[in-house]
Amino acid sequence: MAKSILYDWRIILMIILVVVAFLAIQPNITGVNGAQVIYMPANSYIGNLSARGVIGLSTGSIITAVNGIPVHNIQQFYAQLNKSVVTNGTLSLTYKDKVFPYIYTSNTSKIFVEPNAVFNSSTIETQNVPYTNLNYGLDIIGGTQIEIVPNATNYNSTLVTTLETTLSKRLDVYGISGTTVSTVQALSGKSFIMVSMPSVGQSQALSLIQNQGKFYATIGNFTVFNSSNSSESILDVCLSSGCPFGVYQTPSASNGYQFQFGIQMASGAAKNFENAVKSLSPSTTNPGYFNKKIYLYLNGVEQGQPLLISTNILTNFNGAITIEGSGSDQQQATLDMKTLMAIMQSGSLPVPLKIVSINSVSSTAGGQFISQIYLLLVIAFILISIVIFMRYRDYKISSMILITSLTEIFIVIGIAAAIHWTLDIPSMAGIIASIGISVDDQIIITDEMRRGAAQAEYTVTKKRISRAFFIIFVSFFSFAAIMFPLLFSTASLFAGFALTTILASLVGLLVTRPAYARIIARLEG
Repeated sequence: MAKSILYDWRIILMIILVVVAFLAIQPNITGVNGAQVIYMPANSYIGNLSARGVIGLSTGSIITAVNGIPVHNIQQFYAQLNKSVVTNGTLSLTYKDKVFPYIYTSNTSKIFVEPNAVFNSSTIETQNVPYTNLNYGLDIIGGTQIEIVPNATNYNSTLVTTLETTLSKRLDVYGISGTTVSTVQALSGKSFIMVSMPSVGQSQALSLIQNQGKFYATIGNFTVFNSSNSSESILDVCLSSGCPFGVYQTPSASNGYQFQFGIQMASGAAKNFENAVKSLSPSTTNPGYFNKKIYLYLNGVEQGQPLLISTNILTNFNGAITIEGSGSDQQQATLDMKTLMAIMQSGSLPVPLKIVSINSVSSTAGGQFISQIYLLLVIAFILISIVIFMRYRDYKISSMILITSLTEIFIVIGIAAAIHWTLDIPSMAGIIASIGISVDDQIIITDEMRRGAAQAEYTVTKKRISRAFFIIFVSFFSFAAIMFPLLFSTASLFAGFALTTILASLVGLLVTRPAYARIIARLEG
């Protein structure tokens, strides 16, 4: 019987998804340890060197040795770093980067330490190597949540969306994992921006958001835009039609998903741009364009694709130029357009920001929350086990119901790891709630299978299973109809809970319920 069960495609699918979930969660079974980089300030010693390409450290790199001496955690790393740094000497850092699940490349960079170089947690921020690939929210691991609005008397949703895109791009460059930037609409109709930054303190979070960033662009050896110098910066970007200094064209199928938007340069930037273009020659491979392109950099990191320069760009040049691009479809082209706009504006935000509220959660409190959640999971399973066994007086059926529920939860957590979905307390609460839904559905299947043969409707196994799944389908769609509106709630508490429970129910409906039905059919002969 066991052999015939394992040959069923429903069971095979469930086993495959369990294996995939395991690989997605990626427990640290390889034993890699050290200090994992989570943030390098662009103006710090190591951050500045990395931005210039002197060293290859980046977010996610795992530092395993300092001057050849192994380090296994962040305490050892900072202790060894402070002990090893010598002015006018060489510092050697050995680190690993993940290139594939369970596969790492090892590198060593030697850095010449200049006078007055400082090395501490503000130079390079690290964490112990996580045991899994799961992303936890700031309410679990601690961090900062900031509510922001434009500091303007009147603002609209377009301006808020622009700010959101700009902030997202800026924080992506800083590379802090788990950071989310989202627009939330209040009941009054006004929109605001919510920034959540796990493992980041208040002062650092405010610095990252309020910091203007450093944006510059080059053409060959010329620096044409530079946000650090007001006379060489970009003054404005066309964000809508009717722009006084340039065009604005959104991508659509009718224009081949091409977009255009104008930018207005300050006098110094316009002069730099004009001098750089005059030194160029027409391209032999791209007729109508020059032989060099515009390269964009944000905090030393190259952004997007280089931009072609039209040979007639200086015709009637008045400090404004048009940025052009295209995408394979409307969604991709729109995303590329917004990204370019955000990069162009990263030196100076469209309007000043106003901090409405800022909340911090300590990592200690977060650790207590997750411990309580795991304890609740254990208690829930113990109580469910007692109830199920009292109901059926059959350890095989009871065991299969519990194993199937555990499998369902494991697959859901695997999906969360695969899509880098942040698990917060509402999400974990949704997982706990989904246990009850899973057990209820399996009880329906079991009861339908064990009905007596008094009614002809239930004499055929397939009819019994069909009857059970009809009830489960109706239950699922009713539940989803209730939870779906909560996905768009202004409160992230409801959205996280709703998303988790819907996903868990969907996994059960498509994978674990059919597999359980086949198993219980075999057990019942």
